[in-house]
Amino acid sequence: MWPEIFTFELFGKSFPLRSFGLLVALGFVVGVRVAQKLATKYGTDPKNDPLKIPEVGWSVLIGVILGARLGFVLVNWEHYSNNPLSILAIWEGGLVMYGGLILALILGIRKVKQQGMEVWKGVDYMLTAGFLGQAVGRLGCLAVGDDYGSPTQVPWAITFPNPLPTGSAFAPELAGMAVHPTQPYMVLKAFSLFLLGLWLLRNKRFHGQVTVILFGFYGVLRSIVEEFRGDDFARDGIFQVGLSPAEVTTNLKELGMMDGYGRFIDIPAFQKALADGVPGLRPDLLISTSQMVAGVCLVFSFVAYRYLGNRADLRLSKTQ
Repeated sequence: MWPEIFTFELFGKSFPLRSFGLLVALGFVVGVRVAQKLATKYGTDPKNDPLKIPEVGWSVLIGVILGARLGFVLVNWEHYSNNPLSILAIWEGGLVMYGGLILALILGIRKVKQQGMEVWKGVDYMLTAGFLGQAVGRLGCLAVGDDYGSPTQVPWAITFPNPLPTGSAFAPELAGMAVHPTQPYMVLKAFSLFLLGLWLLRNKRFHGQVTVILFGFYGVLRSIVEEFRGDDFARDGIFQVGLSPAEVTTNLKELGMMDGYGRFIDIPAFQKALADGVPGLRPDLLISTSQMVAGVCLVFSFVAYRYLGNRADLRLSKTQ
């Protein structure tokens, strides 16, 4: 775990170089470079299409950041409606990648059209490359401890240090405990989609087929990873009766493990109770908002697959 790589001084203030931002930037560069390579093989104009990729990439990056932040704000609207200025504090964390994926696709398709490229042909290989970039960027979540997993005893569990380093996004109450490595799960998810995209590019029957299949599989794999997440205090959805974040917080206050502001004050007692299997210590989601969105995305993928597959102008001949 390495949230802050180093800190530099400027105008009397300290500014940390955060590993999350560095890895996201590296993922962007990797995604663009691989998309350019794929454009030379699958683009309409192998000579000029690669030159157009960086500009499309910037639109995609803007979509990822704005869409992911907007998604987080909507999911946590009760908090942000009372603290509107904190909506801009993206450096404090808070991104929902469904929102990023959807807005990135919208802005990316728009920019592809403006560049005069064949839309679905271009989006197919660019989305494939984008998932490789996401796999690199997701390593940033591991570096800062974001999107962490639930406590577990599986052999491949990971443990974050106690005490946590400066800049950590990991839950202090779980520091030193074995948890599911959900960040590597998400890296594997994105890398698997990249490999699937490469195979589909070689075997697709119509332009757009790669996009809708990857979009649908993203929802399926994301829903699976959601089952192992441990940050239910920060997520939304439908909770088990009596185990919503508010109800669990009340229970922890009564047990003397949290103060009146919902901050942990007796972490050792909490960890011991958790290890002993005491009920009511963690929120329990029946279905998360991300899983509900995944269902909608899956339906959309089926509809889009049939629509694009029936378009004669998008079908590939056997010689293509």
